[in-house]
Amino acid sequence: MTAIPATTIEIPLFPLGTILFPDGVIALKIFEARYLDMIKRCLRENSQFGVISIIKGSEIQSEQAIETTFSSIGTMAKIEDFDPVHPALYMTRSFGTQRFKLIHAKQESNGLWLGKIQPLENDPLIPIPQEHQKIVNLLNEIISVIRSEDLLGDAPFKEPHKLNDCGWVSNRLAELLPLSLAQKNHLLAQENPRIRLDLVTELIEEDGLRSNIFH
Repeated sequence: MTAIPATTIEIPLFPLGTILFPDGVIALKIFEARYLDMIKRCLRENSQFGVISIIKGSEIQSEQAIETTFSSIGTMAKIEDFDPVHPALYMTRSFGTQRFKLIHAKQESNGLWLGKIQPLENDPLIPIPQEHQKIVNLLNEIISVIRSEDLLGDAPFKEPHKLNDCGWVSNRLAELLPLSLAQKNHLLAQENPRIRLDLVTELIEEDGLRSNIFH
C-alpha cells in the first residue's frame, strides 16, 4: 500500500532566539522592512507566519557569516493584535496555533526567510494524571504571581486556560521555566503531550527549578 505524502506548504519565517508553543503569546516589535512587508501580507491574506529558533549562525547571512541553522520544529503564529505606531514601526501580538516540521528554508533577496514546512497534528486532549496534579498547582501559582504583580503586562497565554490538559500545561511551563533553548526545542518536538509533561516534571524536580521561578 502506497503511503500518502504529508502535506507541505510554504510560509514566511520569523527566526528568533526563543521558542513559541501552541496557545502561547508572543509580542513583537516590527521595524525591519522585510518583516513589515511580512506582517502586512499576513494581515491582508489572513495568513500565518512561522516562529522558529536559530540554532547556529544569524538570520542575516553574509559571505563571512556562519551558515544559518534553524531548529527542525517551529510553531505557526497568527496575528491577534496590531498597532501601527508609525509606518516603520508595528507593535504586534500573535499566538501560537500549530507546530510544524521545517523541511527546507531559503532566504529571499530582501532578507526574508521562507520555509517549506509540514504542519504537525495538534496535541490530543489528555487529562492530567493524578501524579502530576502538583505540577498544575505550580502553574496556577505562577499564573497568580504574574497576575498580581503584572509581570508580563497583557495576559501571557491565550484564553481559555486548559488546566486539565497535559499539552496545555506542559507548554505553558516550558515557556515560563528558565530552560535552555535546546531543552525547550526538545520539549516542543515531543509528539505525545503526556511525555512532554513527564519531561517538564523531571526537569523541575531534578534541577530544582521550582525554587528559581519566583526569584
